Amino acid sequence: MSGLVQLFYPFGLLLVLLAGASLFFGADTPMTSFLFSGALLLLAGVKLVTGKSVALPPPVPLVLSLLVVSFTFDAISGRTVFAMNHYAIMAAAMAVYILAEAQARRTKDIGHLWQAMLVVHLLISIWAFADFTLNPDMIHGQPRPYHQDRLSAAFLSANTAATFFGITLLVATASILRALRKVVSLSPVALVESLFRHGMLGVVTFLFAAVCLVLTASRAGLTFTLLCLVLLFVWETLARRKSVARDGQSFSLVRVAVISLAGLGVAAIFFWNLSGDVAGARYADLDEDANMRLVMFSAYWEAFLAKPLTGYGFGSFSAVNDMIMTSENAHILATQGAAHNVVLQWLLQVGIVGFLAALAVTGWMLLIVWQGLRQRRNTTHLRTILIITLFVLLHGQVDYALEIPGLMWWWILLLGLGAGITGRAKKRKSRRPANA
Repeated sequence: MSGLVQLFYPFGLLLVLLAGASLFFGADTPMTSFLFSGALLLLAGVKLVTGKSVALPPPVPLVLSLLVVSFTFDAISGRTVFAMNHYAIMAAAMAVYILAEAQARRTKDIGHLWQAMLVVHLLISIWAFADFTLNPDMIHGQPRPYHQDRLSAAFLSANTAATFFGITLLVATASILRALRKVVSLSPVALVESLFRHGMLGVVTFLFAAVCLVLTASRAGLTFTLLCLVLLFVWETLARRKSVARDGQSFSLVRVAVISLAGLGVAAIFFWNLSGDVAGARYADLDEDANMRLVMFSAYWEAFLAKPLTGYGFGSFSAVNDMIMTSENAHILATQGAAHNVVLQWLLQVGIVGFLAALAVTGWMLLIVWQGLRQRRNTTHLRTILIITLFVLLHGQVDYALEIPGLMWWWILLLGLGAGITGRAKKRKSRRPANA
């Protein structure tokens, strides 16, 4: 296959499916979750059958085995009624991981895959901005149930949208950082020229994602995105400084970082002002919302303690929520569809056993990405994937974005790309002749 065909199949089709899930309410209904999960599983199945040297990445057999064990336990316990789409969603996540890992491992320039992903994120950001600007009260011809005054895209939840646009912003930042590495002079003209020549897509995507993020007025989304941006800039600067010193060059990357962070600060102030009073009002209500979360977390923690080992089963949150509702907390719990904390959500559904299994699998996937940092290629992409994971997990402590398939699959896609980058590096290293 030519490079263009390889980019379209299966990676291009994968991006189309994930974009469709993002635009179709995050595939967060039983029907849409089955529809998109089935399409992803079919795409992965075809690739496994027809692709050359396509194998299951190491974590996938473990995850599939755990899903089979969990499903068997739920079937024996009679807990599969509301769990079927959740198993389909998790199986589809492994399909996304397989496809992304295989594509990254077989692609010489990961930048092409990154740019393709960036284009899709940019299109979604443009659509979300236009949709919110032109008709904030409606979505796909239907009235929005809530968050009419905040940008929520097709996820309906502004906080989930903030997670998506935070990821988009960090993905765009990686493209900008790689463009800055091509700078031959620290003059403003050289910096701007390098961004225009090598990072224009990243800059445009960054700007649209930043505007969308601010318009979500998500306090945690804004705070954690800014924190992770700073961490990424600092980590990249330290890594590049070490690389430059190793190559015997004298190039002030610290100055580049200072200029970049100063620009980031100016942009943050501009976009904050662009949001008007919405973001500021959200921070003013922090104490009230914190008290509400405290009541929620306390109630869900008590429910977890009642069944700590195996939880209540996937898809059981609504039943558990109704079960623990009292006259004192009904005004808060009655409107909740998730625990707003990824740890509590998993503890409630699958208990300590399931949570530790999920933690182990996630840790293994992250370790694979981390191992790729030993090489000298694509390390900016790998660092960005790890920082995005930090962002997603931090925001997951106060929101439920990881419960939305159309959001969670994007994160898994990035982990799969990271695994593929590491796998390609190991394969390249194994082919080198041993020193005599």
